[in-house]
Amino acid sequence: MYTFMKILSFLICHMPACMCHGLGRFLGSFFWTFVPKKRKKLAQRQILECGITNDAAEAMAIAKKSTTRFGPMIVEVLSYPRYTKDILDSKITFHGRAYLDELKASGEGAVFMASHAGNWELLGAVLAMNGYPLISVAQEQNSKSADTFINEYRVMMKQHVTYKTGIRDMIRFLADGHYIGLLMDQDPGFAGVMVKLFGRDTLTADGPAKLAGIRNYPILSIFIHEDRPYHHVVEVLPPIRPYPVGAVLSKEEKKKAMYDVTQQLNDRLEAHIRQYPEDWFWLHNRWKWTNRYKAKHHLQ
Repeated sequence: MYTFMKILSFLICHMPACMCHGLGRFLGSFFWTFVPKKRKKLAQRQILECGITNDAAEAMAIAKKSTTRFGPMIVEVLSYPRYTKDILDSKITFHGRAYLDELKASGEGAVFMASHAGNWELLGAVLAMNGYPLISVAQEQNSKSADTFINEYRVMMKQHVTYKTGIRDMIRFLADGHYIGLLMDQDPGFAGVMVKLFGRDTLTADGPAKLAGIRNYPILSIFIHEDRPYHHVVEVLPPIRPYPVGAVLSKEEKKKAMYDVTQQLNDRLEAHIRQYPEDWFWLHNRWKWTNRYKAKHHLQ
């Protein structure tokens, strides 16, 4: 896998743009063709249940677009060896960049809340290449060669990578003024906290809130959206702090603060997905463990 991806990356880096774009479209269509029918129906059902649309055909079209986008995404990631900062800057428009610059000037650590919407790999690369000290928290891949490849390309884009199990490292990085990037939109299993998403009870990862709550670090929600082929808008929303600055809270008050912050982050995620539904990863069974939890505890 590693050798294959390196060869494909080499070829893409030496292709003219029109051929790269064509390859991206082909790969996207290829992926959709081999998605099991059951998984396609799952995506369609989730889109309908979330109220994105009431039309089944439109829901399936959204599910297809959310899958075929992976073709161009992969082409962009495999193009990393030829990307300079200037090339990256030409592909990106920032909204809310002042929040990042204010944070950097303060020297304070922070938690970045991101999601599997848009090209999240490119988002990490853009932030790191622009001098924001990002620590990307990754899920270790089952394939060792695939894991080696993607982490090599992340490091190429000035990112530091740590795994989800490296909690002590994350705490140390925050204290040193780094930014911990966490994806919090997928099903966390029974480990999550039950808050609302699209009006539905949803087990949600509370890692961003808990990590920020250690020293009341700010949390910045950052999203990326492709507004035209191979050009993206990065949107940075105002920071959220778990507690009022200087507040002394009881254990119960802190617990409620973790719940409230996680709900705020889900609200921001939902607003982004409603605006760009084709950007999200609908093939993921987002409510799998929520439904199991509710069945186990006999909840409606």
